[in-house]
Amino acid sequence: MTWIGDLLNVNNPRTTRMHEAQSQHRDCFRASWYDEPPVATDEKSALLLRSLPLPTLSSSSQSSRQSLVTSCRSFQPTLASELSHFKITMLAAASAFTLLALAAVSEAGFERVHSHASRATKLPDYIAQNLGPYSPYYAAGTYPAPPVGCSIDQVNILQRHGARFPTANAGKKIKASIAKLKTATSFDSSLTFVPSYTFTLGADNLNPLGAQESYEAGQLAGQRYASLAADSSLIPFLRADSSQRVVDSASNWTAGFVTNAGVVKPSSALIINDASGSNDTLDDNNCDNAPGPDAFENAWLAVFMPNITARINAAAPGANISDSDTLNLMQLCGFDTEYLQVLSPWCGLFKQSEWSSFEYYFDLDKWYGTGYGNALGAIQGVGYVNELLSRVTGDLKYATNDQTQVNHTLDSNAATFPLDRKLYADFSHDNQITAILAAMGLKNGPQLTTTTVLSTRSWVTSQIVPFSGRLVTERMKCADNKEYVRFLINDQLQPADFCGGGNSGGSRICLVSDFVASQKYSTNNGNGDYLKCGYTPL
Repeated sequence: MTWIGDLLNVNNPRTTRMHEAQSQHRDCFRASWYDEPPVATDEKSALLLRSLPLPTLSSSSQSSRQSLVTSCRSFQPTLASELSHFKITMLAAASAFTLLALAAVSEAGFERVHSHASRATKLPDYIAQNLGPYSPYYAAGTYPAPPVGCSIDQVNILQRHGARFPTANAGKKIKASIAKLKTATSFDSSLTFVPSYTFTLGADNLNPLGAQESYEAGQLAGQRYASLAADSSLIPFLRADSSQRVVDSASNWTAGFVTNAGVVKPSSALIINDASGSNDTLDDNNCDNAPGPDAFENAWLAVFMPNITARINAAAPGANISDSDTLNLMQLCGFDTEYLQVLSPWCGLFKQSEWSSFEYYFDLDKWYGTGYGNALGAIQGVGYVNELLSRVTGDLKYATNDQTQVNHTLDSNAATFPLDRKLYADFSHDNQITAILAAMGLKNGPQLTTTTVLSTRSWVTSQIVPFSGRLVTERMKCADNKEYVRFLINDQLQPADFCGGGNSGGSRICLVSDFVASQKYSTNNGNGDYLKCGYTPL
C-alpha cells in the first residue's frame, strides 16, 4: 500500500512527474488504464470495473498512439491507453479512479476554486451540486439509523446509472456551439483556450467516474445491509434496463457490493428490454403522447441566460452565439471535468451566482418532463410502484393487476420476479425515477414557475437524480410486531405525508398497510391515464 501514500504526497517526485505528464499528455488520463497495477491481496481486491469504449484520442492518428503510450509510460504508476474499454483494478482501500482524481492538478487560472472542489470531480460544490441530472453523485442528507426497536428486513434500491458522456444528440449540439464560438474574430483573455480546444468526449456510455460511482454505491450497500445478504439461499436480486450504461452500472455496483466480507454475491442483473413495444418498468419510453418540458425550459432560458450570452459575445466578437449555445457550454463544463478529472476551462466563463439558475433549468426539465408538472408524468412510474407493493407485502397481485408497464411474462415467474428476497436493486434512468417519485407522492411541492427560482422548492434535480442517484425503500419490523416502510433519496430521509410518515422531527415511517392504501393511483392503474399515452400495454 506504500504506492498509495506516495501518490497522495504532493511533494513526492513521483507525483510531480505525474503532474508534468498530465499537463503534457492529457490523453494519458483520458485512457485511464493502469497496465501495471499493484498486486491484489485477495480475489475481491482484484475485481475489474468495466466501462465503455473511449472516444478517439485527440492525438488523432493511430500512428501517434504508440509514441503517446510510450511517453505515458515514462513515469510510475504506469498509465497506458486502450481504445476498447476502461478497466481499473480496484483495491479494497481505494479505487484507482479516485486516485487519478486526487493526483490530477488544476489548470492555470483555476487553482483558486480547487480548494473548495469535490475530491472526486475537481468541481467546486457550487458547480457540482448545480448541474441538475449531470451532477456527480453526492449525498443529500446523512443516513439515519432505524428507529429504536426496529430492524430492517427488506431493502429495495432504485438507482440511476453512473456518470456518462453526453448523449449523441447533445454532443452534436455542444460541438456545434463550440464551432460557432470559434468563428469569433478575436478572443479576450478568458477565452484564449478556445481556438485550440478539441472536443474529445464520447457519447451515451459511462465515463470512468460513472464506473466509480456505481462501484462505491455497491460498496456502501454491502456495508449498510450486510445482514440482509448473508443467506446464500436468498441471493440479492438485481434488474437493469437494457441500456448499456445501465447494465454496466449494475455490474460495477455488484463488484463493489462483494468487497464486503460475508455477503452473498447478487444474481446477475436481469436485463429488461427497453425496445419500443416492450414493457419495462425501468424506462420511460412508452408514453409518446406525454408533452415535453420544452416550453417551460425555454421560458426560463429567456429569463436567466441573455446577460451571460451577451458577456461571452462581447469577449468573442463575431461569434454571435445564442442562449442555447451558452447552455451547451455550461453543460460542457461538467461533462469535460467529470471525464478529464481536471477543471475544464469552460467552467471559468460563468459566475458562481449563475449556476443556481442553471440548476433550476433542469428542475423545470424534470418537473415538467416526467414529474408532477406533466399530466402524463406519474403514470409512467406506476408499473414500478405496483412491483414495489408486491415486494413489500409479499403479494403478487399488485404486479399481476398492473395494466401499465409491468412485464407480465417476467413478473409471473418466481425466477424473474421473486418475492422472497431481502435485498433488491433495480438500475434505471433519471426520467423514469422522477416519474416513480411522482407516482408515489415523494418530493411533491408547489408548482415550479418560469419567472424566478423558487427557493423553497423540494424538487432540486441534483439532489434527486444526480448520476448514480437512488431511491431506497426500507421495510422494517418494529417492537410492536408491525411492519413499516421508510424512504430515502440519496441518504436524505423523506417525509411521507401521504402514508402518515410526515413527522418532520420523527422517524418518518409508515405502516406497510398505510403505504399500500396511499398508492391508489398506482393500484387503480393511474385511473386510466395510461390509455392517454398512445400505447397499448402488452
